[in-house]
Amino acid sequence: MDAKLSSFGYLFDPSRYSPKLGYSRLRALISAKPTQRFFDVKKLHVPTFDGRALHKTVIDRYELEPTEIFQVCAGELILDSHQGERLHAFSLGGTLTASVVMGERLCDFVSDAPIFHMDEDPESVSGVIADEIEDLIAQCEVNLTDHENEFYLRLSKYEPYKIFLACLVSLKKRGESIPREVRRERFQKLSANMSRAIKSIQDTDHWDGISPSLEELLIQD
Repeated sequence: MDAKLSSFGYLFDPSRYSPKLGYSRLRALISAKPTQRFFDVKKLHVPTFDGRALHKTVIDRYELEPTEIFQVCAGELILDSHQGERLHAFSLGGTLTASVVMGERLCDFVSDAPIFHMDEDPESVSGVIADEIEDLIAQCEVNLTDHENEFYLRLSKYEPYKIFLACLVSLKKRGESIPREVRRERFQKLSANMSRAIKSIQDTDHWDGISPSLEELLIQD
């Protein structure tokens, strides 16, 4: 077992982007009782979608299965500690594998889109982009009222990375649509951080900047 993970309780692995833009992986060790770890994880809350319905899935130490695989959808991930602390993350989906290692539950979540640690600096590139994407996702979910799970059914057709690019295009268009005379500090902060994020993705992934917006993605057949 990873020594740092064993002592810390959870670990975020860096993403491939520079400047930093989220993380590529989140691992957590869930224990049955408090240990001497920095963060004693008791439960992990993740949003999952089974093709029909959204579930608020809770993973803990009890009723251990040898290996379970969960399809995580867009939304918030929460780590609860035995001491009552909470750690918040946000992702656009991915795969979570829960296995048993030395009597503990090891949760290993990976995604091809950045995983955001929501308790880090809100003024950083990651912090600003994560907040804006979370707001955008919430607004799009409200706008799709055909039935309770329509939003997640449509999103499930796409890989997280494609959803991520669509979110960036939506946010860029939203910023550009604001009349210059009413643009405020929030717009300037978003615009500057969006430019940094997009440049980082273009440099790293050779993205040409072309993608449907999230709104367009959601209405495609």
